[in-house]
Amino acid sequence: MTLDEARAAIVKTLQKVQDVSGLPCPILVGGDVPRRVLEQFDSTVWPVATSWIAKELGVTIDNDVHVFGGKNGGPLLTINQSAEVICAHIAKQSYAVAAE
Repeated sequence: MTLDEARAAIVKTLQKVQDVSGLPCPILVGGDVPRRVLEQFDSTVWPVATSWIAKELGVTIDNDVHVFGGKNGGPLLTINQSAEVICAHIAKQSYAVAAE
């Protein structure tokens, strides 16, 4: 999986979340922090969004992977950073499977 594929899945999912919620969605770019640019997009919605991203990509994203950041008060992530988190997680999964 490439960063572009992960980024596209994130953007598509964020647009879907806002649409399903009946909320507006601006044009999203890689440097955007979803929590800051999307109305009502907060940690209560993130697990659903993460599962939709995983489904879009045909992968599994473990529950302990914080795609949008903010873990333990940490910084929120941009769309680009979220794509990097997903790619790193998938690469780690692939490595673990290959090692078996």
